[in-house]
Amino acid sequence: MPFTPYHFGPSGFVGLLFRRWVDVPVFIAGNILIDTEVIADKFIQPGWPVHQVWHFHTLLIGGLAGAIFGLLVYYIKPFRWICEKFMSLIGLPSKTTLLSMILAGLLGAWLHVFIDSFYHYDIQIFWPHKDNTMFRWINAGNWANRAAAQRQVLLWCRIFWGLTLGLYAVSLALRAKKHS
Repeated sequence: MPFTPYHFGPSGFVGLLFRRWVDVPVFIAGNILIDTEVIADKFIQPGWPVHQVWHFHTLLIGGLAGAIFGLLVYYIKPFRWICEKFMSLIGLPSKTTLLSMILAGLLGAWLHVFIDSFYHYDIQIFWPHKDNTMFRWINAGNWANRAAAQRQVLLWCRIFWGLTLGLYAVSLALRAKKHS
């Protein structure tokens, strides 16, 4: 994915959909965390493929990084407070738990890796297995299909932006109805 903002649509939708079990701000931030690897590559430039600097773009290391991120956000109380305050500000108050934050970090990271594995050829989603099974699967093993597949991924990310806004509106309406 060329820019992390594309991830906000799917991550916002999934986070809102499962907000009873995952902390939405940590879920979304877990998506962003994974792209710190891409930013680091710009500065470090180790000569490796861009998504293999720290292997954050893998289910194993990315999931571990996301889970640790959720753990840290929970135990650093100002960050936990910010997450709770954010949800209150958008009209969907919630109480965070350790499990909801760890799960949010893990699943948020995995969603990012999953989406990127369809878009970028150099993702090693099942690292240490070096092949990108998802990229080959969606492109039918044909590099000529790559641009069309990438356009489809971007289109679906945009669609999920709209679905996220719709789900948010429905969530607010249901909450208002419940409290009236």
